[in-house]
Amino acid sequence: MIRRKPELLAPAGDMRSLIAAVENGADAVYLGIKDFSARAYAGNFTIDEFREALDYAHMRGVKVYVTLNTLIKDTEMEKIAKLMQTLDELGTDAIIVQDMGLLSLAGKIVPEMNVHASTQMTIHNSEGVRFLHDMGVKRVVLAREMALSEIKEIIQNTDMEIETFVHGALCICYSGQCLMSSMIGGRSGNRGYCAQPCRKKYDLYRKGKKVSTNGKFLLSPRDLNSSDILPELIEAGIGSFKIEGRMKRPEYVAGVVRIYRRLIDRYMENPGRHFVSEEERLQLEQLFNREFTTGYFKGNPGNDLMSRERPYNRGVRIGKVKGFDNKRRNLLLELSGELNVGDGIVFEAEQESGSIVRQMYKKGKPVKEAGKGDIVSVSSDVLHDTETVVYRTLDSSLMKELEQSFESPGLRKVAVFMKIRAFAGEKLELLVRDEDDNSTCISSEYVIETAIKKATTEKDIKKQLTKLGNTVFDAQDVEISIEDGIFIPIKEINELRNRAVSELEKMRVEGRRRPEHKPFRESERSAPANINQKPLLAVSVSDPASVETAVSSGADLIYYERKNCMQYDNSDLSQATAYTEGMDVPIYLHTPVIVKDSEMPGIERIMNAANESGFEGILAANIGVFRKANESGIPVIADSNLNIFNRESASMFMKSGAGTVVLSPEMNYEQIRDISSSTYTEFIVHGSLRVMISEHGLIQNLTGPDLVSDPGCRDFELIDKKGFAFPVRTDCSGRTHIFNSKELCLLEDMPKLIDSGVSRFRIDARMTDNSLIKKIVSSYRKTIDSYFSTEDDNVREGKCRDISKEYTRGHFHRGVL
Repeated sequence: MIRRKPELLAPAGDMRSLIAAVENGADAVYLGIKDFSARAYAGNFTIDEFREALDYAHMRGVKVYVTLNTLIKDTEMEKIAKLMQTLDELGTDAIIVQDMGLLSLAGKIVPEMNVHASTQMTIHNSEGVRFLHDMGVKRVVLAREMALSEIKEIIQNTDMEIETFVHGALCICYSGQCLMSSMIGGRSGNRGYCAQPCRKKYDLYRKGKKVSTNGKFLLSPRDLNSSDILPELIEAGIGSFKIEGRMKRPEYVAGVVRIYRRLIDRYMENPGRHFVSEEERLQLEQLFNREFTTGYFKGNPGNDLMSRERPYNRGVRIGKVKGFDNKRRNLLLELSGELNVGDGIVFEAEQESGSIVRQMYKKGKPVKEAGKGDIVSVSSDVLHDTETVVYRTLDSSLMKELEQSFESPGLRKVAVFMKIRAFAGEKLELLVRDEDDNSTCISSEYVIETAIKKATTEKDIKKQLTKLGNTVFDAQDVEISIEDGIFIPIKEINELRNRAVSELEKMRVEGRRRPEHKPFRESERSAPANINQKPLLAVSVSDPASVETAVSSGADLIYYERKNCMQYDNSDLSQATAYTEGMDVPIYLHTPVIVKDSEMPGIERIMNAANESGFEGILAANIGVFRKANESGIPVIADSNLNIFNRESASMFMKSGAGTVVLSPEMNYEQIRDISSSTYTEFIVHGSLRVMISEHGLIQNLTGPDLVSDPGCRDFELIDKKGFAFPVRTDCSGRTHIFNSKELCLLEDMPKLIDSGVSRFRIDARMTDNSLIKKIVSSYRKTIDSYFSTEDDNVREGKCRDISKEYTRGHFHRGVL
C-alpha cells in the first residue's frame, strides 16, 4: 500500500476557532450552520458568517465541510433543501449528513456536492459502506468503536474514503443510537441537543442491592488521544484524521491542531522516527483531558476506556496541599509543576473546588510565577486537608501563546511563483501561479522605455514583486526576463503586482462557486392503494415459548430475536415457526443492531437457517445487514435503529427494498401521521425502549467477566440521582444494552394512532416475562378490533396502568427538540 498523507480535519464552533484551526495547520475544517448541527450548543454560523469563513479558508487552501448531521423533520425539509443549494452555490467542499432522507435528497438537488456520511449513521461494517457508496457518498466517518484491524478490512474491501476521529471526547453509546437524553428530558442527541446523561452519577444495583464500584460516573468515557499510535493509523490508509471539539475554545483547537500537524509531518518526513515529545504530551493533557485512552483502535480497552471518578477536565497535576497560611487564611501548596497567576486550579477531594489564581505568595512576598519545589500561598473557598492533590486546569501562559498563533494576521501563507517579462517597446507582462495551479497573466498599459538616467534592475523588480504585504501569498520563486538599460516606474510594477494578486485571490475564492440552482419545490406523494387497511399487530419476542403466547393472544406478526445470536443449534428457529404454522402469522428474524465484518458470516448463516425454517424475512437494524438481506433476496423490514424520521428517508428505504419501514421512536403524532399517509409504516407502541448500546461491557468490567454468561446478569440496573432505574443487559457479543426507566405504553392513544394511517403496530416484549405477554398483547388486540368493529360505536380503550407499573408515552405528544 502506498503511504498517503492523511487530511487533518479540525473543528470550528465559531470564526475564531476556524482561524485557529487554519493558522495552525488544518487541511480542512468542519462547522455547523445554525439550526442544523449535531452540536446545537456550539456557536455555529449564520450564512453571512459562513460565507466569510468559507472565503477565509479557501483563500488559504483549506477545505470546509458543513455538518448537517441531525435527523430532519418533514417540516424542515424545504428549508434545509434550500440551505444545501446555497451551500453548493457558495462552493462548500462537502456536507456531512446523518439523515438517510437528506442523503437521498442531496443526490437529487445538489448532485455535484460531495456528501460525507456522519459517524451518527453508525457505519461499522463493509456492507454498510458499500450501501452508501452506491448512494453516491464520497466519504464515511466510521463508528468510533472500530478496531484498527476492522478499519483496515473495510479500507481493503471498499473503494470509499474513510475518516476516523483521532482526538477528543468519546460517547459511551454508538453514535446515532443514543436515546437517553431524548427519553429523559426531550433533548435528542440525534437532533443536536444531547444533555450528556452519560456524564452524570449512577449507582449500580443487582436484584435490589447496591453493587460497589470504583467511581460514580459509570458511563463517562475518557478522551481519545491517538498521538502515540499515529503511524499505525497512517499505515492503515485512513484518509482523514478528525479532531473532536466544536464546543471547545479556540485555544484548544489551535493547540491540538498544531501538535497533530507536527506529528503527521514528522512521520511523513521520516517514518522511522515517530515520537511525541514530553512538551507535546503535556500540552495535550493541559488543553483538556478526562484522562486519555486510545479508544478501540487496539481492541476493546475495558476499564481503560472509562473515567468514572471525574467526568470533566482533569488538567495537569501540579502539587498538593501542604498546610494552612494563617496570616492570609490561604492554603499552602507544595508544587511539583509550574503555577502562574491567572492559572485555573482544582482540588481533588470529596468536596471538589476550583478557582483562578488571582494572587500568589512565596515566602510572604507576592509572586507572579512559581515552579517545582516551591511552597506558595493561594486562596481557596474550601479549606482542604493536607495531601489533597491539586490540578492545573488552565495554563494562562499557554493560552496566551496559543491565542497569538491565530490573532497575529497572515501566519499561514500560500506559495506563489512569479514570472515577469520586461523589454523595451513592449508592455510589462506578469504571470503569477499559486501552489494549487491557479494562474493569471496580466499586462500593463505602460510601454517600457529605454532608460535616460538610472536603469531598472532585476533586483529592483524582484523587490517590488515580493512586497505582498497583508495578502495570503508568499513569493517562493521569481523568474525575471529583463532587457538591460530599460526603465520601469515603480508604480507600474506595483500596480501590475496588485492586479495579479487580486485576480488570483478572486480565483481562489470565486473559482469554487457553482451555478445557481432552481428553487426547490417538494413533490407531492401519492398513498399506496391499500394504505388504510386494518393495521397489523406485531410482537417482538426472544424465546419460542413467547412466540406461542403472542400468537395465541392475537399477534398478526412475530419478530424473533435469538438470545444467543451466534449459536449453531437452530432448533429454536424450528420451535418458533412451529407455533406460527397454520395460524397465518408470518415470523421474521430480529437481527442485531451491531454486526461487524467478523460477525457478518454468522448472521448470514442464521438468516439462511431462518429462511429454511420457514421465516418470512428479517428485521434489519443496521444498513449493512439491510444490504446483505436485499442482496440475498430475503424480504427485509427497515427497523427503527435506522432513524427513519421523515418521508424522504422512508421513501429511500422502500425504494431500496424494504417491505415496511419502522419509524423512529423520537417522532410525535403529527410526524407519524404525515409519513404514514404515503408509506407503509410501523411504529413501536409498547415495551422497554433501548436508550443505549455500547461496545463497552459495563457489567463485566464493573463486576467481573463471570457474570456475562450468568442468567442473573439480567438483574442489573443503573439508578440515577432521582431514583429512576435503567435496566442493563449484556448480549451474546458482550455489548451493553441500557433500557429506559419506564416502559413505553401507547394503549390509550391507539385510536389516534390508527387514524394516523400506521400500517403496523409493534409490541416489544423481549424484556417482558412470558406471564405478562398475554395480557399486553390481548389488550392491544382488543383495542384494535374494537376500533374496526361494526357492532360497537365505542372503541374499548384499555388503560396503561392495567398492563404497566411504570410507563411513559414517549415522544408521542411532545416530540423532541
